[in-house]
Amino acid sequence: MNLTMDFSQFEFAQPLWLGLLIVPIILGLFNQVIKRRFSIDNRIQQFADAHLLPHLLINQEKIIKRRIDILWLLIWILGVLALAGPRWDYEEQPVVRQYANLMILLDLSDSMRVKDVAQSRLEHALQEIDELLKGKQEVYVGLMVFAAIPHLVTPLTDDYNTIKNLLYGINFDLLHEDDKGSHLSLALTEAARWLQGQSAHILLISDGEFVPNDLQDSLEILKQNHFHLHVFGVGTPQGDYIPLKDNSWLKDSENNIVISKLNEASLQQLSNIGKGIYRRADYRSEDTQAILQEVKRSIHDPSEEEKKSQRLWHERFYLLIAVMMMLILPWFRQVRMKN
Repeated sequence: MNLTMDFSQFEFAQPLWLGLLIVPIILGLFNQVIKRRFSIDNRIQQFADAHLLPHLLINQEKIIKRRIDILWLLIWILGVLALAGPRWDYEEQPVVRQYANLMILLDLSDSMRVKDVAQSRLEHALQEIDELLKGKQEVYVGLMVFAAIPHLVTPLTDDYNTIKNLLYGINFDLLHEDDKGSHLSLALTEAARWLQGQSAHILLISDGEFVPNDLQDSLEILKQNHFHLHVFGVGTPQGDYIPLKDNSWLKDSENNIVISKLNEASLQQLSNIGKGIYRRADYRSEDTQAILQEVKRSIHDPSEEEKKSQRLWHERFYLLIAVMMMLILPWFRQVRMKN
């Protein structure tokens, strides 16, 4: 901590409090008037010789009382100065910090149960999100899950720890819908409501298996909106069976076991129309960094008004409070001992 005082920067944050310094002066003058009228010394002088007055107990009490008065006067002055807020050094900080907005859309349909990678596609997706949230970025991040319907988990925020705390509580029971098909178009429409202004981005994490005609609806939404769409594809082109809660496999209407595959063609088409980038999620931090760099690249240059800075003062009132506590502590101990 830099305690070097630069008197050229010294000031009081709330100088009006300094008006209280006149209170002891007013009380002192009032006390003098009372003493002149009702002073005990004047009465004693009427009954005692002058050479005996210095040896009377009343004078000793006056000395002790005067010391106490000086102590409380000093405490009062220190308290008033602390309220006035002395400060003498500062840092320049920008008034406005530029942030980009990124809404993560996480596919929570049944096909995300497939374990065609080292773990299920959903668990893989959660790890990718966790990697994305490492370190402080100039990006507000929100999280939305979707299947038949979208569900907002967290709105846009720079508190990444909150998102991480909620992240691994996400499971397939979060969306209580019989139809677990993936309706991306509904999720894009809902996400667009939360994205405002410039530097708006969406990160879709999915295997690309959407309900019929939903891809075309999603492409139309991308053409009509101004946000960028980036995509993480999870799964493999070979795919695997879709497990169900009862340990059986998902079957189609003809009782054939369904094989879910990563549909990279659809996902790449979405990222192209959305003017974003596509990456297959494969546990590499370079992929998440590429997404973040692309998002931050769209942050617009601040205007002249936004470039203005403000002074962040280092307040020093606590130094005076520390001195006050040191002065009060011996008196407080004496009172406790008497009691």
